[in-house]
Amino acid sequence: MKKILILGITFLAFLAVTSCNSEEIETYQGSDSIYFSPSVFELVFNGPLIDSTGYSFSLEPATVKEHVYFLAVRVQGKVSDVDRKIKLTVDPSSTAVLGTHFTLPDNIVMRAGRAVDTIAVTMLRTEDMKREGKLLVLNLEENESFKTDMKSTVTNVLTQKTLSYISFKLSFDDKLTQPLGWYVPYLGVFTAKKFFLMCDLMGLQPSMFNQKLGAPGLAIADINYYQNFMKRYLADQKASGNIIYEEDGKEMIFP
Repeated sequence: MKKILILGITFLAFLAVTSCNSEEIETYQGSDSIYFSPSVFELVFNGPLIDSTGYSFSLEPATVKEHVYFLAVRVQGKVSDVDRKIKLTVDPSSTAVLGTHFTLPDNIVMRAGRAVDTIAVTMLRTEDMKREGKLLVLNLEENESFKTDMKSTVTNVLTQKTLSYISFKLSFDDKLTQPLGWYVPYLGVFTAKKFFLMCDLMGLQPSMFNQKLGAPGLAIADINYYQNFMKRYLADQKASGNIIYEEDGKEMIFP
C-alpha cells in the first residue's frame, strides 16, 4: 500500500511538470512606449511627480558657465539587447535657442539592457539670462523604436490640471529669485541679503538651494537648524546694539 501511494504521488508530480512545460509562458506583447520618468516615478527623495523644473545660475560662482540636467526617460515594454534611438524634438514654444542657451547629445538612445536612461541637457550661461529667463520644452515623439501611447493624465479633477508624460519644460535664468530650496515657513520671506548672509555665516554653498526640499542638506531638520542658527545670531547682534537690517530698512527676521 505504501509503495502504491509513493508511485501515485510520483506520477502526479510528473504530470504537473509535463503540464507546465507544455504551456507557453505569456510574455508582454504590446508596443514599446517611451515617456519622461519624472512624471511617473520620482526616484530621488520621493518628491512630487513633475513635468517641469527650474534652475538658476544666479546661485553659482561667475566661473560656472554651464549646468547639466539629466532628464530621465523610461520604457513601458521590453528591454532590448541593442541601443534604441529616441526621437526628441524642441517645441516651437521654447525661448531657449539650441547652441546658444542649451545643447543636446548628438545621439539620443535608450541603451541596451536598460528600461530607464537619461538625456543630458546642458544649459549654457549667457548674458541675456540676467534680463530674462529661458524656457526649453522638449517633446518625445514616435519613431521606429518607440510609441508614445502614454500622453498625459489629469491630476486635479476640479481644475483639470494635467501632467504630461511626453513633454517636459525646463526653465533657467541668471536672475536672483527665491530658489527651490528656500522653505518659507522656516526661513521667512526671501531676500538676497538674508540669503547670502546666512550662507556666509554658516559656510553654505548658495547653489545647494537650487535643489528642492528633501535633497542632501535640505531636509526639514537641516532647514530647522539654519533657522535657529540665524535667529540666535540676529538676537545676539540686536542685544549688542547691532541690529541687522534688510535693504529696505526693515529689521531682518527669521520666523
